[in-house]
Amino acid sequence: MMWLSKEKTINPTLKRLAGFINHYNCSNLVSLSESTFYITPLPFYSDFNLITFIDLSFSPYLEIRLLDNGEKSIILDGTPQPFYEVNAISPLQFTEKNVFQYAMLVLGNTQKNDNSYRLVTSIDDIYFSQEPTKEQYQLIESSIRTTKVKHEEGSYKIKTTLLFDDTVAKVVIRVFDNGKVEIAKEKLLLNNMPIRELVLD
Repeated sequence: MMWLSKEKTINPTLKRLAGFINHYNCSNLVSLSESTFYITPLPFYSDFNLITFIDLSFSPYLEIRLLDNGEKSIILDGTPQPFYEVNAISPLQFTEKNVFQYAMLVLGNTQKNDNSYRLVTSIDDIYFSQEPTKEQYQLIESSIRTTKVKHEEGSYKIKTTLLFDDTVAKVVIRVFDNGKVEIAKEKLLLNNMPIRELVLD
């Protein structure tokens, strides 16, 4: 008796995303056999989602983030530019509730010297690079301010807490109606804290 092996069905979205990533990199960077992806809806866009593409054939695994609407994909490249590209074709739908999420996403995917700008609202948002001492934990916890959002003419003003490298700062973020994000004011509160981002080499 001959056994017929059933060919594995490839998810068409996975195939489309892998094809786009490989074309973007001008190589066969990612494979389909050991890859997967996750979709995160974005409340400030009507049609674009955040896609996290993971290829487990790498060690450590390779993770690529994209903005995608099923037809157009834009890779997040460590600058705010991909968001501005999407904003030009997909009108933003800001509210005082979701504009902070937008600022978190844009700054969290903006890199400088292998570090991103991380907005936090509580100690639970922090991944420690090493176990903090009791004093460090208390200092960090007490430095985190309550996030406040206010809409002003042409922009939203966000008062919140920012982590960068091993520092903690209180900041004022401006998110303009066109989607541009800028750090308007910054005051350093702590440094040499065990909060550095873990970078996969």
